[in-house]
Amino acid sequence: MKLLRSKHSFQLVSKKDLQTNRAHSAPAVSIITETVEEVPQDDSRRNFLKVAGMVGLGIAASSMIPKNAEAYVLGSAPTSNVVGVKNAANTRINPATDEALTSLLTGQNVSKLSISLSSSGTVRTPAGGNRIRVYASRFSLTADATSVSFRFTAGGTDHERYVAPKTGGLYGANNHPNYIEGGVDQVLYCVIAGTTTVQINIDYLEV
Repeated sequence: MKLLRSKHSFQLVSKKDLQTNRAHSAPAVSIITETVEEVPQDDSRRNFLKVAGMVGLGIAASSMIPKNAEAYVLGSAPTSNVVGVKNAANTRINPATDEALTSLLTGQNVSKLSISLSSSGTVRTPAGGNRIRVYASRFSLTADATSVSFRFTAGGTDHERYVAPKTGGLYGANNHPNYIEGGVDQVLYCVIAGTTTVQINIDYLEV
């Protein structure tokens, strides 16, 4: 900024002189303007690319997963459409079935006995000095009965008793993995009240 020399506190200056002074004192400034052209964004194209990328990731992930949950075998690598359980020897077993139970009991030397009685009598007599362990008992009858019961020795106490069993019905008890055991040399005895034939099947072990 250039001050005007003056001997006085103020001085009147014409408009022309003021403009002349400004022209000499102010530096020339050139203003360069640049026009930037905006390029519109294609939102639809961007969204399409995002979706395509996500689909690709999904396909890649699904290829690493078995197609069916059924493909798993517990304790083994996935196989095709098989569900099962393996034992300690890495052999597949069929748990909670009569087949598995029979196999287990056979390994313990458990025997099966089938006998028919038309009146009260002995079901099984143990070898001398042995006891009878009963793991399971089942019976059916040819006619309705007043009662059917099982005990050790003819004068013993019933450990199983069925009141008014009907023709064609299947009755019994499953004591696995436990058992009911008699005394040494005590026979397994069935008490039948009524006129009928009782078909008896037991799983037992002599010890």
